[in-house]
Amino acid sequence: MLLVKVDRAYKHVLELEIEITRFQRSRGPDEIFHKDNLQTQERTFYVGALTKIPLDFSALVGDIIQNLRSTLDHLAWHLVQSSPVTPKARSVDIYFPIFETASGYRAGKMRKIQGMTDAAIRAIDAIEPYYRPDVLPGIGNGVALFWLHELNKLDKHRLLIPIWEDMTTHTMPKSQLLKMESTLRAAFGDNWDKTHVVANRPLLPLKDGSELCTLPIAEVQDTMAFRFQIAFGEPKWVRGKEILSTLVNMHRIVREIIEAFDSKGLL
Repeated sequence: MLLVKVDRAYKHVLELEIEITRFQRSRGPDEIFHKDNLQTQERTFYVGALTKIPLDFSALVGDIIQNLRSTLDHLAWHLVQSSPVTPKARSVDIYFPIFETASGYRAGKMRKIQGMTDAAIRAIDAIEPYYRPDVLPGIGNGVALFWLHELNKLDKHRLLIPIWEDMTTHTMPKSQLLKMESTLRAAFGDNWDKTHVVANRPLLPLKDGSELCTLPIAEVQDTMAFRFQIAFGEPKWVRGKEILSTLVNMHRIVREIIEAFDSKGLL
């Protein structure tokens, strides 16, 4: 039963993928312009106007996020209610515990999962459902779960508005293309010369007028093509993260959690 919402989330992911592909194919060429610096012999490309991303995508993303987050809460509910341990957390307080820090997790988890067996609590501890460890620098193993948690909180109050992400790609420069011609022909056949590379630009979400890249004029192809992907606009934790791959990863993680609890005999 716990996989019902996970499977529903995946159907929405596939629907979103279809809608994004249809949108990308139908929106026509982007308005791109360039400026040349004759002193440095460099050409800088800019995006003139970006196509507006359909708001329908926001509703689909919200459905996916809600199904995945509620699956984890259903798991927590089941683990509390089916346990012989007492006392139990109040029904309104039962949630799968996800926190920003490890210390916050340790301090606050029991209010959400009181009444679970020790085995269930250890299994949740092993997931490390928090963004930042106390000792190690950087982010922890639970970063995707924390993103899911924060996205779900925001979606309850307003639409998750997608943006054009910062990871732009463009047609490969001439010398690089020629250097790799044999390899690219073997990999892509007749489309070998349409290979893209990631643009060397500041990692900032795109907006009208954004700079895309600067190349030596001698390296610019006669027809330069640029590709843009759709990303989360907020909250800050996921701003600029490409939507589809992020959601697919979240789905995988949530499904693996349910399957792991089942394989341990905790469900």
